[in-house]
Amino acid sequence: MRKIPLGQYAKKMRMSRAQVIKKILSGELRAEEVMENGKKVRYILMESEELPPVQSRCEEILAKMGVKPDLIFEEEGECFALVGERLLRIGGHQAKWLDPIERGEHER
Repeated sequence: MRKIPLGQYAKKMRMSRAQVIKKILSGELRAEEVMENGKKVRYILMESEELPPVQSRCEEILAKMGVKPDLIFEEEGECFALVGERLLRIGGHQAKWLDPIERGEHER
């Protein structure tokens, strides 16, 4: 079991601190408060293999498609997967390839 500070967890999952606290209060996440240097610090308790629900749902869809993504991220309720230089948008149970990413000469 890993302990991650609330702020780092929010940044890693691209959520606001308020959204993380809301998940703690609803029981979706486990957390503990510890006194450090006279301050209360809240840690999120995670299993080492635990994935957020959206990411695990996206990985299931990608596995059915036979796609191995380089990166998976969520934005406004939709999941995106970066595969090579192409971007795949996953919404609900549908997936759609978006236009290829164009890089300038200075980005190589």
